[in-house]
Amino acid sequence: MSGSPSAGDDYPIDQLAARAGMTVRNVRAHLSRGLLPAGRMRGRTAWYGPEHLARLELIAGLQRRGFSLAAIGVLINQTPSDSAEEALRLYRGMLAPWQPEDPVEIDADGFAAWAGAELPADAVSRLAASGLLEHPAPGRLRILNPSLVRAGAHAIALGLSPESVVEVGVALRARTRAIADLFVELFHDEVWQAHVAAGMPRDGVADLRTAVEALQPVATRSLLGAFRQTMLEAMEDFIRGLSTDLAPDDREHPAPRG
Repeated sequence: MSGSPSAGDDYPIDQLAARAGMTVRNVRAHLSRGLLPAGRMRGRTAWYGPEHLARLELIAGLQRRGFSLAAIGVLINQTPSDSAEEALRLYRGMLAPWQPEDPVEIDADGFAAWAGAELPADAVSRLAASGLLEHPAPGRLRILNPSLVRAGAHAIALGLSPESVVEVGVALRARTRAIADLFVELFHDEVWQAHVAAGMPRDGVADLRTAVEALQPVATRSLLGAFRQTMLEAMEDFIRGLSTDLAPDDREHPAPRG
């Protein structure tokens, strides 16, 4: 039942649910599972504060990332105090180094100037169809991945067709996801499993966050170094192909080795 709280930031269960974007039924379910601490009783009414709202936001965020309620219970109840705050910091810390640029919203007429490239008339529609751009309102563009879209725009300006650029973008996401899975598997096997085996000690959380933060530049440098090598190999193959294109009849008479 709603009422006026006697403390400034306290609210009854229906207001807590509304602030968290949940139903009262869901909040009660989290209470019964032990995922949410009990409220403070004043008379016959339980009152909830900012720490309860933070816990519900944590639960919702972890669920969006694929955590089951059972796994959430293990994570946030691993220590008797401040467990939600520790789990929230760990969750956010593991994601923070990998967050892409914030989306950019511009006038549609200003896209070429923003991209720094002159583009064919159908470039924007092609990029929008690929899911990289949105039209939040008439005459407006929301660019969801600015770095990727700007790179694609420059590739189109070089003379590549928008269709081929979109295809390459899709292929890049698929292949870099496979590479990302390799690094995540490495982190899981070498770092996370050791933390779990040790009983998920609270003093190990900082080490986990440090490892995740350090993984980002290591993975980036490794990927760039490997790409440079494979790009060199691909270009060498391309150049050898040019030789064949220029003198196809000479394939049977390779140059003598000195």
